[in-house]
Amino acid sequence: RIHSSTFLFSNTPSLPILTMVLVKSIAVALMAAQATATLRATTPRRLSLEDIAGYQPGSQVTDHAAIDLDQAAFESQLALQTEESFDFAKEIYLQGGHSKSYAEVTLSKPLVGNIGKGTEILGMNEKGKQVVGKAYDDYASGSTNIKVQYKTTDVQSSYVECRVGALPLAGADLEKTVGCFAASSSLTIDGTDYPYTYNPLVDNNNGRTIAGFSTGARGKMYDDCPGCPYVDYENFYNYYGAFDYANQWVLSALDGTSTNFKNGNADFSKYS
Repeated sequence: RIHSSTFLFSNTPSLPILTMVLVKSIAVALMAAQATATLRATTPRRLSLEDIAGYQPGSQVTDHAAIDLDQAAFESQLALQTEESFDFAKEIYLQGGHSKSYAEVTLSKPLVGNIGKGTEILGMNEKGKQVVGKAYDDYASGSTNIKVQYKTTDVQSSYVECRVGALPLAGADLEKTVGCFAASSSLTIDGTDYPYTYNPLVDNNNGRTIAGFSTGARGKMYDDCPGCPYVDYENFYNYYGAFDYANQWVLSALDGTSTNFKNGNADFSKYS
């Protein structure tokens, strides 16, 4: 493990701090690149949306912006500087907890028809209050395992009331379950009720994570985007020889191992 007393050079910050800065830089840079492309295709700006650091978004981005809560949780675990907290930090980095929350449930009877991505799905929380979600993907008739993404709002402070992912691992009551589906109840899909079961602390996950900005970068900035490949991303890929170079760098720092790039390797085992 990397501790705060370890330094790369006499006047450089410790590796936990460098790791925080590295992850934050990766997330911000990749989010900015993706957001720029997304915002070009958004609808006209709505004046009712909350500003984000002085910027007025043109569409609802509260769920996207919530990735900074993963960053905060990640940094708080690194700051504890224990073996356990480094493991928790890694899981938060990989699994998330705050952005694009969804429940993965098992239906007790199969779907009676196909449902499309985005189809509204209604359920209840543990107190019997309605919870609104939508189909995470397309699901064929006969499916019994589906993902339901929770509805988000325009208000950042309460954008979604189900936030779990890797957060329970930290043991600091970071998770929020008041807006999660009850452990067992029924979901209403296209007018049909489907009894289901799932574990709210295990099966509520996240489709957007800090790691994902790197592991998903190839498709968004190299293979499958207008004007692909992005010049800067291609330059980094050509240098490191890996599409998820940022992810590999962060994981090596967290695990105290060496990277295995074509160029620019670092051996973090020297500081563990």
